[in-house]
Amino acid sequence: MWAMALGCAALLGSADLAAADLKAHLLAALDAPEGRSDGELSGPMAALFQAQTRSSGPVRVQVRTLRRSAQAGCARLQATLLQDEVPTREGKRVAFAVRYELNLCRDGQPPSEGGEFEAAGRGGAGSSDSD
Repeated sequence: MWAMALGCAALLGSADLAAADLKAHLLAALDAPEGRSDGELSGPMAALFQAQTRSSGPVRVQVRTLRRSAQAGCARLQATLLQDEVPTREGKRVAFAVRYELNLCRDGQPPSEGGEFEAAGRGGAGSSDSD
């Protein structure tokens, strides 16, 4: 499943249409006053996720702003892809989530200031537990 997370992250940096729906959620979180975007993932990216998990259940996406960058329009985001009823090797069906973080600006690129972020007092959570 790590390969899927890395693949998702790589697609975000490209112009690939498969990542368009996920990228829209990331950009919506950058623009939202509360720094969040939630919804259902659709299209090729959802199909890729469903193929990897072997579940046809809907794929939900939650994006949270962890910290705003000093550079306007940029932030550290946490994206979580979630799906229920994912089969395990033991035959059970469980909830599954892939979570990752990335630095992103409105232009789709990372901030240029080298990762300097201010505390997200405006519209986002504080710090991340996974740093």
